[in-house]
Amino acid sequence: MPDPIPGQTELLREKLGEVLAQAGRRGLSRAEIALRVEGLAREEDFGPTLASLERQGSVVEWNKRWYALAATDWCAGEVQGLAAGDALLRSGAGDEVGYFVPKRYLNGARPGDQVIAKPLRGRRRPGQRLPQAGVVKVVGRGFDQLVGTLEPRGGKHYLLPFDRRLRLEVEVENGAAIREGTFVVVAVDHKGSSRLGPLLGRVERELGSANDPGVDAEVVVTHYELPTSFTAAAEAEADALPGSPDEPEFAGRRDLRGELTVTIDGVHARDFDDAISVGQRDDGSFDLAVHIADVAHYVALGSALDVEAYRRGTSVYFADRVLPMLPEKLSNGLCSLRPGVPRLVQSVFLHIDTDGEVRSRTFADSVIESKRRLTYSEVSDLLEAPAPDVRAEYGEVLPMLGRAADLTSILMAKRARRGSIDFDLPVGDLLLDDAGIAVGVKPSERTLAHRMIEEFMLAANEAVAAELFAHAEPAMFRVHEVPKPQRLMELREVLRELDYDMPEDLEGLHPRVLQAAMTAFAGRDEESFVAALVLRSMQRARYANEDLGHYALSERHYSHFTSPIRRYPDLVAHRKLRALRSSASSAPGDEASRLAAVAAHCSAMERRAERAERELRRWRLLRLLADRVDERLWGRVTGVEPFGLFVELEEYFVDGLIAVRDLDDDFYIYDPAGHKLEGRRSGRTYRLADRIEVKIKEVDSVRRLVDLTPADAGPSRPRPGRRRRRRS
Repeated sequence: MPDPIPGQTELLREKLGEVLAQAGRRGLSRAEIALRVEGLAREEDFGPTLASLERQGSVVEWNKRWYALAATDWCAGEVQGLAAGDALLRSGAGDEVGYFVPKRYLNGARPGDQVIAKPLRGRRRPGQRLPQAGVVKVVGRGFDQLVGTLEPRGGKHYLLPFDRRLRLEVEVENGAAIREGTFVVVAVDHKGSSRLGPLLGRVERELGSANDPGVDAEVVVTHYELPTSFTAAAEAEADALPGSPDEPEFAGRRDLRGELTVTIDGVHARDFDDAISVGQRDDGSFDLAVHIADVAHYVALGSALDVEAYRRGTSVYFADRVLPMLPEKLSNGLCSLRPGVPRLVQSVFLHIDTDGEVRSRTFADSVIESKRRLTYSEVSDLLEAPAPDVRAEYGEVLPMLGRAADLTSILMAKRARRGSIDFDLPVGDLLLDDAGIAVGVKPSERTLAHRMIEEFMLAANEAVAAELFAHAEPAMFRVHEVPKPQRLMELREVLRELDYDMPEDLEGLHPRVLQAAMTAFAGRDEESFVAALVLRSMQRARYANEDLGHYALSERHYSHFTSPIRRYPDLVAHRKLRALRSSASSAPGDEASRLAAVAAHCSAMERRAERAERELRRWRLLRLLADRVDERLWGRVTGVEPFGLFVELEEYFVDGLIAVRDLDDDFYIYDPAGHKLEGRRSGRTYRLADRIEVKIKEVDSVRRLVDLTPADAGPSRPRPGRRRRRRS
């Protein structure tokens, strides 16, 4: 069963972790643990909680005693299989590779398993940069079921996992009746499988062929275990909500129904959870109001709707469907700020001067009535080239949009001054037919209208974070930490090959330095490539119960507040703000620990959603490319390895591989320092960031791989004399 209050079980987990940490290398027996946490929970709860801590890698049980892992010489992580049967051990929130595990030291562990391992001191294979470790204990199996297709081999049928990283053998007992190319869900029998032989499994259900409409989404949803339905209790709570708020609910709220507010969203948007209004004072300063649907008014902490929203953590967006965090009654009804109907909101009011500095911030529960639903393209047309007869139609909306555009420019300039990094990476929007099959890619736009909403939402999020921090109440923040020096060193090496020098001292590097690097390549062929490099050099943004700042935004305080319909952390922020306004603490003494658990869970759910969205998008793109074999396309080299070149296709925003064996005009030698392959006889080179014409050799939609070959033209790169050399 889910927690009655999301994150509540973390309190027991934290206490158990504390008592084991205090015990040090001596450890504790189960009975000794029970004495130290007496009264906190039932003893029967200790076993599952200790087991979950062990799977997490915080504690370990050995010879009937429990230890904090930090008090031992051991480490924890997830096994990732390699081709030769060896493995890597990944650990930590950043999913970093920490150790190389030779196959003879796997001790029965298989890819995907959570394990406790012991570093093997002094052992390192020639050419192996990672230290070695041996598995001591398997503490959690990585899966009970797998999704994939079947392949016959030697009279038997084996699973080809959808997850290409899983290098394992699963013999499927009832696979003979399955049609080739059909995706299936296979239940894995860990207990019935031998330690050294393949895993055993049985087909539980068929999902269909990859070529059947909708099967690709079904496979991705099943593989990532994405919830597709709500519990009966959550549906009942949603059904009991009114169709629209009424007058009694407006009591105590600021009534803004007479104010000019508008929503600005994409043309295909279904939910509108934010509205804006912009005024201007005689001294030129601005009054910005950002109104966000008051989801917290309808979703109480610990309710069935709350538990369901927490379980998902976020909505998941595919090109043709949405897996919402909340039922449609809320996401497309009560909490959608549709024009002409009253809606309950939480409002942020900012007084911003002509330098973009926030002079005051206030917050309120409000009721609004959006005057107009605008689209990004509509706003762009109104700002850039309004038709002569639009004034009568749009009235006072037009001058407000003018004020909003002026304020947007001011806020953008302020962010640029402080060193905020603006990642304007090109992304293509998939064009699908009625069956959900990709038929093309349309370059996505980022107009002034898009930037307007981005800047206003950023300003609201920053204001909320500053308010939460000022009151020193337990809260959740959106944090982005300083890049790791090793990543910055790798970035510096690549940029040096492009004749751009970064500073030698990378410790605590200000984001302004990376901003300058991206600016140096603006307008050049390598612009988007360098932006992607800078992005990859950074740590992943996450949620935390500590205010650690946001590196990329160069902002001391940042939170998520503006999308409580689709992000659970925003809902947490709404509740916190309301508690502050009522002068009543919403935080019991253990609230910080609970929010730490909520933050970790929401970060994990966000990563899961991103992987699922990316996977389905890539799959659909590859099915589109399968009809373009032998076509000539331009791409850019995004990776150079001994085995070949990774090339991102410019038109489709997807990467493929030119295997070194297909560079058949010469024998190519890998130069890791220069990030290039160089022909031994001809001296012809393929380097990182080269623009190159390629042909599609083969597309494997099942394995989601694209094989490319060079077209007749060699790599296109600027002449040395035209390269600009700058030092940031």
